[in-house]
Amino acid sequence: MKVTKVAILALPFAGFLLTAPIAFAHDWEGHEAVHEELNAEHGAGHEDLNAQHDATHEALDAAHEEAHEHYMTPRQHRRLHRQLRQAHENAHENLNAEHENLHQGLNAEHEEYHE
Repeated sequence: MKVTKVAILALPFAGFLLTAPIAFAHDWEGHEAVHEELNAEHGAGHEDLNAQHDATHEALDAAHEEAHEHYMTPRQHRRLHRQLRQAHENAHENLNAEHENLHQGLNAEHEEYHE
């Protein structure tokens, strides 16, 4: 192989070697800090949701206890339990929606950081 052919082939490769570190440079400490912050937000969000879940259950239990302190016909008793069950299901649906929104928001922040 002639020297000119070797030079023609070697120059682009040498250019790649010189520019690759610049092109692929990444702030790993900053990247790690962003991920730690997102993880902290995620954990705090779950703690808030768990606290809301516990408070909802306590409120429903208290309403149940209070209702049983009064006389009810069997029909009223069944209605009470249907209402409590529906309130419980609604609370879980709301918490699940909040949970999904939490994850979507954090995923969007993460994607935005990487863009």
